[in-house]
Amino acid sequence: MRKTDEEIREICEKNNVDRLWSWSRLNTYANSPYEYFLKYVINAEEDRIDCVYPVMGGLAHSVIEKYYLGEIDRFAMESAFKDAWLSSIEILELKFDRNDEEKNKKIQDKYYKCLLHFFKNHKKLADKVQIEQFVTVKIGNEIIQGYIDACYKDENGNFNIIDWKSSSLYRGEKATKESGQLVIYALGLHQMGVPWNKIKIAWNFLKYVNVDCQQANGKTTTREIERSEIGNKLYNSVKMWAKKEGYTGEEPFMDKFLDTNDLGCLPLSVQNHFKVRDCLVYIDLTEELVKHWTDFVQNTISEIRDKEKQYKQTGKEEVFFDDPEQVEKQSYYFATLCGFSRKLHKPYDRYLNKLENENNLMTIGKPTPNSDNDDNFDWLNGI
Repeated sequence: MRKTDEEIREICEKNNVDRLWSWSRLNTYANSPYEYFLKYVINAEEDRIDCVYPVMGGLAHSVIEKYYLGEIDRFAMESAFKDAWLSSIEILELKFDRNDEEKNKKIQDKYYKCLLHFFKNHKKLADKVQIEQFVTVKIGNEIIQGYIDACYKDENGNFNIIDWKSSSLYRGEKATKESGQLVIYALGLHQMGVPWNKIKIAWNFLKYVNVDCQQANGKTTTREIERSEIGNKLYNSVKMWAKKEGYTGEEPFMDKFLDTNDLGCLPLSVQNHFKVRDCLVYIDLTEELVKHWTDFVQNTISEIRDKEKQYKQTGKEEVFFDDPEQVEKQSYYFATLCGFSRKLHKPYDRYLNKLENENNLMTIGKPTPNSDNDDNFDWLNGI
């Protein structure tokens, strides 16, 4: 249950703070200080509402939440997802890629197939799962608030914090870079009295599955596969086991497996060589990782407060301007995902103007192709 404004004020008064910080707020600033300024300082309304990703994340969370709260059963998740997809994605014509319609269609089709497969096949993480559990975390003199997607106690007494993700997989450095929210929520549980060694944090990547595949030598390997690619990726292994189990490997169930990505259409004797699970990716909760993210929180809040003070004193929004190198590094985000267009996001507009001016300068002085001038033929031959 989401906290009301009155409840938030009571928490602030109890802890003697002027606000509760959220991870999304801190992450917005880290991503783009000027976007933070637009969104949280002057409360500007986003003027680009065609991006699909925030909506899709909310859509997936909503269906999962209804299932775990008992509002729908596991067999109704598929239709609930289809209805939400139609009303939220297709009717509103939201975009996965704003700049390339063909690419947008391909991404959309893949996302739909992957998420539909998840909702057809997901099984409960545990008998008792807390959904959207509110948590507060004290770091220095500041309070962070958040809602844990899913939290449950496993058979070993470990508290598992799960974050549903409809994005691509995180691995290696990317996983460390994206682990902040999970780590801070773990700190919240620890401050409630749960020992560190009893807390586990993980993402559940909805687009993927973990498949335990038995090899011909009897060993088992685990593969991470996009749900829309299960048939393609496992086809050769399935065909091998079909032959070993007395089939030719040319039966209609092979084509059906390719088409549906569903191991359930295979003979049971073939299915038994594979085990499909949700793609849970765990992060080691080390002392160093906790320190890294608590330092990040304190430093980021300190920087925000300093810039808010400067802006209040001077009225100059430039104190929140992104570094030009940061804008360049985040150019794909601003072009594809950001809720603010160049019209409102001035640092991004400056970056685009600079690119446009450079492109114009490159064309100045170039000879125009003209059949009456032999030199122009030399220029054309050099292209």
